[in-house]
Amino acid sequence: MVTNKFVVLLFICILFSCNTIEEDTSFKIYHLKPNNIHKNPERVTKNGWFTITRNDFFVVKNYDINNEQHKIKIDSFVVNYLKKDDFLTTNKNVNWRLTFFKYGDGIDEHTEHISGTDYTIHNLFSYKKEIANYYFNTKIGYAGTYYRILPEELNKDKRKIVSNYFNTLDLNLEQTEGFTKHLTAVSKRNDTIQVVARLISKEDWDVFYVGQLKVEKVLRGMVNSDTLKVSYKNNNSLEIGSEQLVLNLIEYDLVAGDGPKYYVVEDDSKIALGKKEN
Repeated sequence: MVTNKFVVLLFICILFSCNTIEEDTSFKIYHLKPNNIHKNPERVTKNGWFTITRNDFFVVKNYDINNEQHKIKIDSFVVNYLKKDDFLTTNKNVNWRLTFFKYGDGIDEHTEHISGTDYTIHNLFSYKKEIANYYFNTKIGYAGTYYRILPEELNKDKRKIVSNYFNTLDLNLEQTEGFTKHLTAVSKRNDTIQVVARLISKEDWDVFYVGQLKVEKVLRGMVNSDTLKVSYKNNNSLEIGSEQLVLNLIEYDLVAGDGPKYYVVEDDSKIALGKKEN
């Protein structure tokens, strides 16, 4: 009797062990189709916008935010992905972003990233689920990578593997003067507006930053508000803070949508930015 019970128990254990599915803990990256490709009208590109804007989406399974090797694997994936696609090398005036999401919470290898729908897709692909995004364009090449550290915190850097790859490419990068060419004429420079202001917020727009200025005092010319939306080159050292700065502004001839109305000019003596009020 005891022997029979033992045999039955052993059989049950074997049966359950056979039906147990081991959890997949391997690191995997899946491409979420379709890619989002938007072509801008010619009349817009003449004012500095990109002719084609492209976004590709991916999901990463078993990603560990504290594992640098996982980031290196994504870097290598990006380089191999770029090698198979000639989007940057055969097109002019284009930008391209590769965005990686964390696997789970409604996103898996079969999920479509369909744009132009209602806000369901935006909620599903929330920015808080992003792991990283890599950004490229034909004006700079590799512009940088945003890695999400916390839901509300990003770290921008250039990943070495990707940078090394771009150093091997013979890219014919375009000049960035198209966006500001009409602003650099002498007649325009003589018509600058000068204000004492503080930068209260900013965001990265490709080769430019766009920020909000709090105007404390107008020294020359006129502005339409005490809070101004401005753009400025991202190699200028205009940072958020309580410090009052003397800034030279030019009003755009054309404002696209909710774009900035003013451009921050760095004059020939290069003292307009970061110069304290006397």
